[in-house]
Amino acid sequence: MTDAPLAIRALLQDGGSLRLDQDGGEGWRRITEASLEEYRAHHAADGYPEATRETMAMFEGFIAKWAGIWGADSMIDLGCGIGAALPPYVRNIAGTLIYAGLDPLDETPERDYPFVCGRLEDLAAKPLDKKFGLALFVTSLDHFEDARNALALAARITGGGHAVIWCGLHDSPLIARNDLSIKISALCQSNRNILTRMLAFLAYGLVTWPRVALALSRRERKLAAGRPLDNLHCHYFTEQSLKALLTQAGTVHEFARCPGTNSAFAAVTLNDAT
Repeated sequence: MTDAPLAIRALLQDGGSLRLDQDGGEGWRRITEASLEEYRAHHAADGYPEATRETMAMFEGFIAKWAGIWGADSMIDLGCGIGAALPPYVRNIAGTLIYAGLDPLDETPERDYPFVCGRLEDLAAKPLDKKFGLALFVTSLDHFEDARNALALAARITGGGHAVIWCGLHDSPLIARNDLSIKISALCQSNRNILTRMLAFLAYGLVTWPRVALALSRRERKLAAGRPLDNLHCHYFTEQSLKALLTQAGTVHEFARCPGTNSAFAAVTLNDAT
């Protein structure tokens, strides 16, 4: 007996929530639960750092650009987190492009947007009465155990296989630039005259440069060996490995590094073959 299609059309028009049966493995559950405290601080409390908010604003423009090019009328945010309010990266465009979120965590049952509680794998296994205009992976692609399969499943639930992706990169130069630029900016703010600023830079350099070199060396060894850098992610993409993955998954229309950060944005038309 064929399952009745999920009522995506009504969800997008009327809001509310859909809840799916979930069947994730042990590794997926461990990473999802480990991420919960970070989600509570950022998503639930809207407590994003200013630099993250600036990147979100740039990403919102990136979404709007490609939604317009593709003629999308809706989007599904795959791994939207636990926030009850619209995420900052869609608040200015959600009036013209219907936003829906998907996440396995049901910590916030009542939300200001249409919400699917479940995994992408669970949603893609069901027939849908309407497909989404595009899929969003907003720093979530590296949380999927099988990222290639996640992209193929995203193609299955969207009308044209369109996806807009924001991913953090783990290339050493980008990580170093990101971390050091924040500290150097703080030193400039707290040391206004040239003498104290020079002394602050000198002291910071003596203490920090060796630490940074050692930390980057440890990161590079772990990446080369395929060992995890933390307990929050399944993958640690570099620019090269992310581009290779997206190229295998479909057609990459644009790949843009976000200035001053280790973030990259991509617009991709995916195919549903793994």
